[in-house]
Amino acid sequence: MNLLESVQPINAGRNGGARSAGPTTMRVGVVSTYPPRACGIGTFSRDLREALLGCDGVAAVDLVAIVRDDDLDQANEVVTRIHQDQRGDYAAAARVLDRRGDDVVVIQHEYGIFGGNDGAHVLSLAAELRQPMVLTLHTVLSAPSVRQAETLRALCDAAALVCVFTETARRMIVDARLVPPERVRVIPHGGPVELLADRNTQARPPLRAIGTDRAVLATFGLISPGKGIEVAIAAMPAIVARHPEALYVIAGQTHPEVAKLHGEEYRISLERLARDLDVADHIVFDDRFLNIEDLSSMLAATTIYLTPYRSREQIVSGALTFAIVAGCPTVSTPYFYAEDLLASGAGVLVPFDDPPALAEAVIGLLDDPERLERTRAEAAAVGSELAWPEVGRQTADVLREAIALGPPSTARRRPPATLPRARASHLLTMVDDVGILQHADGSVPLRESGYCTDDVARLAIVALGLGRTTGAEVHHRMLARSLGFLRHAWSADERGMRNFMSYDRRWLDRPHVGDHLGRAAWALGEVVAAEPVPALREPALLLLREMLPALAEQRSPRTMAFAVLGLAHADPEAVGGEATAVLRALAGRLADQQRTNASPDWCWAEDVLAYDNARLPQALIAAGARLGDDALLTEGLRALDWYAGELGIDGPHLRLVGHRGRRRGEPRPGGGDEQPLDAAALVEAEVEAFVATRDEAHARRAVRAFEWFLGRNRLQTSVYNFSTGGCHDGLGETHVNANEGAESTLAYLQALLALDAAGLQSTLPG
Repeated sequence: MNLLESVQPINAGRNGGARSAGPTTMRVGVVSTYPPRACGIGTFSRDLREALLGCDGVAAVDLVAIVRDDDLDQANEVVTRIHQDQRGDYAAAARVLDRRGDDVVVIQHEYGIFGGNDGAHVLSLAAELRQPMVLTLHTVLSAPSVRQAETLRALCDAAALVCVFTETARRMIVDARLVPPERVRVIPHGGPVELLADRNTQARPPLRAIGTDRAVLATFGLISPGKGIEVAIAAMPAIVARHPEALYVIAGQTHPEVAKLHGEEYRISLERLARDLDVADHIVFDDRFLNIEDLSSMLAATTIYLTPYRSREQIVSGALTFAIVAGCPTVSTPYFYAEDLLASGAGVLVPFDDPPALAEAVIGLLDDPERLERTRAEAAAVGSELAWPEVGRQTADVLREAIALGPPSTARRRPPATLPRARASHLLTMVDDVGILQHADGSVPLRESGYCTDDVARLAIVALGLGRTTGAEVHHRMLARSLGFLRHAWSADERGMRNFMSYDRRWLDRPHVGDHLGRAAWALGEVVAAEPVPALREPALLLLREMLPALAEQRSPRTMAFAVLGLAHADPEAVGGEATAVLRALAGRLADQQRTNASPDWCWAEDVLAYDNARLPQALIAAGARLGDDALLTEGLRALDWYAGELGIDGPHLRLVGHRGRRRGEPRPGGGDEQPLDAAALVEAEVEAFVATRDEAHARRAVRAFEWFLGRNRLQTSVYNFSTGGCHDGLGETHVNANEGAESTLAYLQALLALDAAGLQSTLPG
């Protein structure tokens, strides 16, 4: 029998009272994860729904559930589902809420529950909403990545009002200029009324299975390494030495995402630690996702609640809220939410990762019953204001205010472009267990063309993007093989990379530097930035660090630009070592070349427009945004505006520089076939500019540049092959090149995925 089975359950109604009989004038839509998905935000949304239905003037609450699997059973209140990684579902859900007549829509936001780069898929839903939208932030980071900040800023721009749980969170988002202060509302996290201390006639029911008079310490919730449970276990020997009756209850399932990647490794390590410290008899593991009756019983039996979380960034904790509502004295590390909630004396704060300090705080409360009771009384007083009926009323007031404000202005509502979805059919034809073959005869791979590092680096970026949007295992394997190829190509001794490999796996060149070195650094930086499973991120991070000395020596504009993109997107502080200095040096060198070489009619770093041209201004924009260097950003935007104008970006069609290039003083457009590589570079440069500036002109230009692939070109012919999912190798004088090689297909996919990540497209079957 486990501990929870030994505790008398507390019986109470879910809503704490019948629904009010007031006017039914407001219909609410809520977008969130939702039970049966094991997720704290899903539980929050379920409780919020019931609280709102208990408020006057709320006619109905429609749930849009974000799911990961097709076969999840859903409750009747779920009106539609969004498959987390399917971008098209987000816009479709907005249309469902419109048809149902919802007056206001609440989006529960946490980066990890939405698909796309840093949860950017949700921007498609926000862009399609016709109703006013209220955004509730479950995560507020003090130092978000550039992409995290831009995704959240775009979402806040679309919101009528933004809700946070604490004053600290309000101050953080206002100071970060994510949203004007007049559009922020603070509403506390709610807790079920069943947990209220004064609802339980027995403050601490007996624990029959283990005897009475135990000092029960408890932690509950989805178990993951960030919860710091090992710190609390490490404190138990000292606690038990002073209070032999102490028992630590660890209740909850392993977090599904942790279990998916690592199984029960973390839980097993906790059990092993308890045995090694000889406190296994003083620790109980209950590996269930607790229902409200079990949770109520456990918290009522708890002497001291523990939240030894390891990150200061946690801006809200449903578990801590529930414990305080239940009147539990708490010992916690000083993450943001705990500092706010325990400030009046409902608990004791201890340093992060400090078992002796945690043990001292617990012993101090257990040794002093009067102090313990004062702390319990303060927790109960704070918790009485956090019960869901009151929080529901506050939320309903904010929703009415949002309705009165009306939907966002049309200036803030840019519907995404309707473009084909990313198809990997031809890509999978070209990829094998080594890498991606360079060339094709039509759509048939040419094995004799072998492989090159340039293409494999592009493949890594595309595989990463496809993996985020589809979640397919095949793209994970594709990424892993790409990283293996790059690792094999690099020579630390010669500080260079090989570029060409024959089909029989023989290198055809010696390690050297060039564009392929920069492209490899770019790909590695994207992997580091995306933070996939550690088994992929860590090798990418180590290889990128190892390459830094070679990158620092580069002088070729494109090699420098590619490397800058990798370091800027990864965040050089995350890469470590000399990464920040290398980024500054390369970006500064590139900017100096442009300033030195520019004239009123030629705003460029070279005397020729050659290939992959827009990567140069894109790199300056990315570096300027990452480093907070306005001079770099301005120089990049200036060059991009000039270059895009030379191609006729705002005209009826785009005219790219041909593959033979265009020299300074030579009339437009230059000679040779137009190449997908250049179209993709312009798309991504305009996306980079949009992300850095939020200037809608760059968003429009990015889409227009992409439409070159679809027929907005001088031949009015699609360069993308809708039947195969591949991309033709070029646009000649009278026709397209029929071949669909790696470079062209990867360029198309990389451009499309960049639009998708920035929320600039709505996908249809392609």
